[in-house]
Amino acid sequence: MLSGIPRPGDPSRTWWQNILRSPFLWATVALLVVGFFALWDMYALVSWDRQVPGGTIPGITNESIILAAKYAWPTAAVWSLMFIWLDRLRKQRMVMWLLAFLWGAAISTWISIYVNSWMAELINIRGDGDPAAGARPAIFVAPFVEEAAKAIILFLLAVLVRYRIVSILQSVTLAGLSAIGFAFTENILYYARAHDFATRTIQAGDPVEAMKELVLLRGVYTSFGHPLFTFMTGVGLAIGLRHRSKLVRVLAPLVGFTLSALGHMAFNGVASTVGSGRQAKMLWFMGLGLVAILIGFLVGQLFRERNRIRNRLTDLARMGWLLPDDPKVYSTLWKRVWMVVIAISQPRRLVPTVLMMRAMTELAYLRDSMTRGLIDDVGYVRARELLVEIRRLRPLAVSNTAGERVVLPDPRRWFRRRQPSLAGGYAAPGQWAPPSTGQAWGPPQSGQWGPGR
Repeated sequence: MLSGIPRPGDPSRTWWQNILRSPFLWATVALLVVGFFALWDMYALVSWDRQVPGGTIPGITNESIILAAKYAWPTAAVWSLMFIWLDRLRKQRMVMWLLAFLWGAAISTWISIYVNSWMAELINIRGDGDPAAGARPAIFVAPFVEEAAKAIILFLLAVLVRYRIVSILQSVTLAGLSAIGFAFTENILYYARAHDFATRTIQAGDPVEAMKELVLLRGVYTSFGHPLFTFMTGVGLAIGLRHRSKLVRVLAPLVGFTLSALGHMAFNGVASTVGSGRQAKMLWFMGLGLVAILIGFLVGQLFRERNRIRNRLTDLARMGWLLPDDPKVYSTLWKRVWMVVIAISQPRRLVPTVLMMRAMTELAYLRDSMTRGLIDDVGYVRARELLVEIRRLRPLAVSNTAGERVVLPDPRRWFRRRQPSLAGGYAAPGQWAPPSTGQAWGPPQSGQWGPGR
């Protein structure tokens, strides 16, 4: 059904019309507006003084919040770069990464603050003064509330742009960014409270040192917590999106969310009941072992996705729509990186190279969806469009590493252009031809110096 590739149609809408019609633009604008309101409301909640029956609870100072943000952003930056690097083969649009992070940093934390506080009041009231009631919200309420708040953006993207989430790596990346955004805002609140409490309490010692201890605990030693929990929701969502069974499509995301909430519950339970002794260190090493297992799983998925791209492009190459070398070139990570490096040294070929790489990867996953029976006839129309795009870009892009090389800048070329002429100016290259061999030096005759051949 892909035979008879059509010619490119009429010119599409202008770039600004495409931007205005993009759902990602308006989704980002709406998220920024709601996120700004959520952040301002949380700021007012924690920084303004509150009147209570027993007196006044002072708010956290701006100095503590700003200092806490300086200590919280490195953790968020490192983990975000790691998850973005993981999404190497078919990269998501940057705006999807931004939506996931902003949701976790603003809206999910805002939802969690109010729901957790409401549920904690209910548990404390029904606890009748039981001292154990203080830990109950963190163990039995917060895991389900926070994991649900972080996962909402994943399910929204799955509904709106489900065909762009084609692998576990992509789903895990979005889940990880949402979790990192949540942890970023949560760390700011925890760090600021620790610093503000130490400034008001003499027995607490140096406020900065007190905050640094918490930074090491939350920002370094246990920074894998939130990404680890939401990771399971992302895996379940990806399995559901890529499976033909309707039962699996429903159960896989629910099972993934349940596992993430139970893991979060176990983590909070250990943190609330176990001190800082030998047992806590053993549990911490067990957590690191689990993280190592999940990293091995993701590396295996990376190789699996590479083989999937190669197999699906091989199908199209056998049919004659692609070149025989395309499957190997566009499924090998180091070849893709080297093609980009070559294109960077030849700036005019950079954009076509990146666009062709994206088109090849999308075509491979589209072919995989066809073989699984996950899409309808719209997929065939999109496949023809991608083949036309690949045919157009191939003469302009770096499409193979064989026969290509990095072009290093030549400073001598710039120096020759700036070399002064005999008349005191700067000679324009190719303007005058050199005098013929054996000709006597003297003033030019009429017609002697013409345009260079």
